[in-house]
Amino acid sequence: MGKTFTPLVLTMLVAVLSSCATLRSFTPGHDSFEKGMASFNQGEFDSAIHYFKQSSLENPNSAQAYLYLGRSYVSVGRWKSAIPPLRTAFRLSPHEAKGEIMNLIVDAVFAAATYYPGLGEYGLLRDLYKDLL
Repeated sequence: MGKTFTPLVLTMLVAVLSSCATLRSFTPGHDSFEKGMASFNQGEFDSAIHYFKQSSLENPNSAQAYLYLGRSYVSVGRWKSAIPPLRTAFRLSPHEAKGEIMNLIVDAVFAAATYYPGLGEYGLLRDLYKDLL
């Protein structure tokens, strides 16, 4: 009885542990986010943008997907495009992460104002500051 029981328990233990390891990949947007991170870390920011957009559509509550989408836009100099996802990341993020995100938003706003001087005329910058304060 003991010799057949041990392999059965080990088989069940391996099955349970392996299912726990893959549980995270069942989170909506996880696979797209991981592909985006791989592209981001390799400096392939246009590809990363694609994957982070997809991840944020699959999981609209993923602050990380929006944060890295914004960071990818910043990395390719698309400052104006970086602002909306960074604002969403700020809104969704825990308090501890808000400082880092705020720094990115400020950088993006100032760079966008430099490259797109008409932004102030349309109230985008005014609305952004009002939302953040």
